[in-house]
Amino acid sequence: MLSPNTLRHPTLVDLLKIVLLGAIWGSAFLAIKLSVHETGPLWLVMIRVAIAFLPIAMFAWWRKDPLPPTLHDWLVIIAMSLLNTVGPFFLISWAELHIPAGVTSLIMGVGPLATMVAAHFTTPDDRFTGGKIMSMFLGFAGLALVVGPGLSQGIGFDALAYAAVWSGMLCYVAAGTLIRFVRRTSVPMMTAVNMGVGILALTPLLLVAHHPFPQMSGTAALAALYLGLVCTGFAYLLRANITLTVGQSFMSMASYFMPVSGVLLAWAVLGEPVTWHIISALACVIGGFLVSRRRSATATSASGARRHSPRPPAPRKE
Repeated sequence: MLSPNTLRHPTLVDLLKIVLLGAIWGSAFLAIKLSVHETGPLWLVMIRVAIAFLPIAMFAWWRKDPLPPTLHDWLVIIAMSLLNTVGPFFLISWAELHIPAGVTSLIMGVGPLATMVAAHFTTPDDRFTGGKIMSMFLGFAGLALVVGPGLSQGIGFDALAYAAVWSGMLCYVAAGTLIRFVRRTSVPMMTAVNMGVGILALTPLLLVAHHPFPQMSGTAALAALYLGLVCTGFAYLLRANITLTVGQSFMSMASYFMPVSGVLLAWAVLGEPVTWHIISALACVIGGFLVSRRRSATATSASGARRHSPRPPAPRKE
């Protein structure tokens, strides 16, 4: 059986990383909407992966990080690339040609529940706890409060598009499980190889499809650039760092910030009002984190007390 890296308990800095990662993921759906109708899903995936690859590869080269030294790491990273980059990027981009971004974020928001189950059965130290379960359901309640009003107004059903988003979400869950089994490769090099494998996998698909390079407007080009640099490259580094240090199930809770960040961006950029749904959703998300952290801290204190409590004296023989 594979042996994953050892986890530590989350800190306030890790919580801030989660918020940032969720905000970036939330903005990605808007960027996809702004570009995919001009590029098509296949070219959009290639563009964002190529844009992410260049600066990360240069950073890993500047740090003199070695390539994966073992066949084990190569195989894990190749599988991660197909499950975390090529597959979900294409599936979600294609789905957003047919369904709204808010619906996409709702489906992706159930990912933490699937991630929690996957982490429980594939790692020895990222198991179910009462705090985790309660925080997951609080976060899902907040997610429903954000997107519920839009869903209640009636949205057309496209079975294939919904299935594509579900498949993309499951790809992310599987890839997140694999990250911790990379043994001897740095995060920057792991990310660069991941993106490089994605480019190699996408190239023959584009050649077979005979799609010429798209003519993009300035808005679409900026959205694609943002997708590559921030939503792909930087977000992947941040996600890997969180998963390797504090665990996959904790990292997955960033999904609850995706729709929240989308609505807040709409308020800041477009002037859309912040309703009671948003305030209630934020309260649920923050409450879920507080519950998870409190239960984790309590469990840690109890475990430490058990380890350090003095043993009772042995009975004296008469």
